[in-house]
Amino acid sequence: MNRFFLPFLLFLVFNQNSFCQKKINHVKKIDSIYKLNIENTLKVQILEEFVNKEEYLTKKDVSYAYHKLGILYSIGYNFEKAISITERSIRIRKQTDSIDYYKLNNSLYNLSCYYKSKEDEISQLKSINELIYSPEKNKFTYKAFIDLSYVLSRKGDYFKALDYLNEVIVSYNNYNDVFTYLSAHRAAIYMYSEIDETQRNLKQIKLHQVKIDSILNIYEVKNDPAVSNNLGNIYEDSGLKNNAIIQYERALSVYIENKDSVNIGKLNNNLGSIYNKLKKKKKATIYFDQAIKATKNKQVLAAVNSNMGDYLTPEIKIRYNKKAIGILLDRGYDETVPSLKEITNSDYTLDILDYLIENVEASIKNYESTLKNNDLNKAIEISILVDKLISFIRLESIVDTSKLFWIRKAANFYMKAVTLSYYKNDVSQAFYFMEKNKALLLLEGLNYTKESSKKEPLIISLEESIRQHIGKEKNLVEYILNEKRGFGIFCNENEKIFYKLENVPELINQVDSLKNKMSKYFIYKDDKEKYKRLANNVFLKLFPFKNSIKKIKNKGLIVIPDYKLQRINFEALIPDALTGEYLLEHTEINYLLSASVSEKLNKNTKKSIDKILAFAPVDFNQKTLQSLKRSKKAMQEVASICETELFIEEEATKETFIKELKNYSVVHLNTHAGLNKIDNDPWIAFRDKKINLKELLSLSNNAELVVLDACNGASGKQEIGEGIMSLSRGFFRGGAKSVITTQWKANEKSTNEILKVFYKELSAGKTKLKALNIAKKNYLKTHQLSETSPYFWASVILIGNPDSIKIIPSTNYSNWVWILLFITLGVIFLFLKRNKLFLK
Repeated sequence: MNRFFLPFLLFLVFNQNSFCQKKINHVKKIDSIYKLNIENTLKVQILEEFVNKEEYLTKKDVSYAYHKLGILYSIGYNFEKAISITERSIRIRKQTDSIDYYKLNNSLYNLSCYYKSKEDEISQLKSINELIYSPEKNKFTYKAFIDLSYVLSRKGDYFKALDYLNEVIVSYNNYNDVFTYLSAHRAAIYMYSEIDETQRNLKQIKLHQVKIDSILNIYEVKNDPAVSNNLGNIYEDSGLKNNAIIQYERALSVYIENKDSVNIGKLNNNLGSIYNKLKKKKKATIYFDQAIKATKNKQVLAAVNSNMGDYLTPEIKIRYNKKAIGILLDRGYDETVPSLKEITNSDYTLDILDYLIENVEASIKNYESTLKNNDLNKAIEISILVDKLISFIRLESIVDTSKLFWIRKAANFYMKAVTLSYYKNDVSQAFYFMEKNKALLLLEGLNYTKESSKKEPLIISLEESIRQHIGKEKNLVEYILNEKRGFGIFCNENEKIFYKLENVPELINQVDSLKNKMSKYFIYKDDKEKYKRLANNVFLKLFPFKNSIKKIKNKGLIVIPDYKLQRINFEALIPDALTGEYLLEHTEINYLLSASVSEKLNKNTKKSIDKILAFAPVDFNQKTLQSLKRSKKAMQEVASICETELFIEEEATKETFIKELKNYSVVHLNTHAGLNKIDNDPWIAFRDKKINLKELLSLSNNAELVVLDACNGASGKQEIGEGIMSLSRGFFRGGAKSVITTQWKANEKSTNEILKVFYKELSAGKTKLKALNIAKKNYLKTHQLSETSPYFWASVILIGNPDSIKIIPSTNYSNWVWILLFITLGVIFLFLKRNKLFLK
């Protein structure tokens, strides 16, 4: 039949001018062929014949015909041909005198879709990138942004994906296509469902949901199954299981109606997982069985196997997860741990990562219930693999928000890995995981070059850390802590003590309470007694090993804190409730963000002027900031002790700070600091403007020491696994070796007193740590009653390198020293003469 029908159709198409009009637009002819109600293969033949035989086709006509042919080939699943013919269309469209970017972008977008259908992600991204950087943006550009967001999500770079989606949403007036706009909101909901941090992102999720609902109502679409499924994931993550079930059932009904077997499998698995959590085993099993019957999709079958293992014995859970990994890697049930390359070369890296982490957790539970350590070695092997996988994903991420997400995810895992190391009594392995849990993004930034951007920064070993930091006069303690578990490693020259922190929820509450008491001065005698008991309890929990105070006493102590321990000053702990003495009186304490960050910073060679760069705005253009009347005198006193380049009042501008920052070995800022109310981004004020952490992170410095003589200099948003995003961090990112900062709203008078003595001791050759310790002890000796509260002196801490630095004494200060010396000698001479003690 086709043998006779095809020539007739060709006759109709090529001779339309005989039937209709003498001259007809070729584009209309192409469209008429494209819309013929015949088999797709016939349409392809007719359109190809038309292009080959029509004599008067322009370049634009040919490119349009090839564009439509590409679509027809893709409908017939011949993506190789679709790609080849669409690339011809693109080449021709680029060669025209005046490029029609709307049509060119359309072809580029189609090409990216064909590559996506072929699962050729590299070529898909190449097409998308060309489209994104096109001179003109239109709806196809923004559709490409959405596709790119899904590519990034598969790599775990969720927040860069959200950046692109936000650009689509805010640029709606540029392309004015409601369905592209709707797709961006849907994709955003999907990203948040994958992130699994509902409480952190609840506001944004609700905004996207409201927009989706309003658009669907306008177009009278009652149910979007993809959105329902993603909302179900979000509700499940929030613990709202019944809400999740409603959303999953909604989505499932649509997928059943559409006969979408893969999504039917996914939704049945999701419902099975929910009922499993609700301990409704029979109902869960029914849904799991239906999922297996619905589809042969590997991702669904792996998820079913993993979920079926939940709430069974840990040993069985491990077996189910191994089976899930085997399905994804086409290796069947296999006891051997897969290689990093095998996992990262698969399309299921993120799924496998989740299953491996679950296996580590199951291994811990298995050991805790049986005390059999047969599988601990295998669990440690898996932990090392998970660490490499997380690093691989994090380094592939583009934006810091995505990197921070993976650092937060890693933090939960590293606690599991340290727990395994504790049961195996492997202190070196535990120290490695503790270090990976701290300031990794900062370390990555310090390590950054174009060559190293995709390499994991160097993590210092316990043995190397001991060699660098510990000796007869110095100890080190490092912690890892979350809301449920905690561990510490204490090292001196003779021993390494690896211990578990007991009753961690109680410890967390006590630390919160202690921080609150530290940041307020004692009013009544009972206030001090309550503080002493609490500070002693916290000390005993943080140093629970035998003879702890004896091991610490009269030696320096490096503290590498974690989580909420980063917000208290260990110097203000009370080792002995009977004596009531602060730990400050027994040891000198400095803090490190991590041993690895310290090692990296200490390697930096500094070339700067051995003077203090000091700023004291006193008053501020922003009237909400109170005047700091004492700051001018305080900085003039510092200048009388050490050589200082002093910028006071109108001279203390942001521009001057940025210009001069690189030139000096010591930077002192006597001003206001605080947190932005919207995003908790820290800032520090100059006379005219503020500088925030985001700006500070981009500024390099050559400082041996930065003194943040401002309230809350160490405050900021607490990022699990990374630390406090404070101003101190900004200066370390710029290269500073050490920072003196404040942990709460400091008292201006007491802080000035302490820092004045600090500079005197520093200029006399004392180390930074010794100078600060002497200054604080001096403060305690010269004050009484409530003025000895930690509020007045414990806010000031030293983070980083504790060593001495070269600093030039002020000429004025030196003159006073000589004058005092001559007066003293004169007094001695008169005394001796009067008492006739000189020899004759």
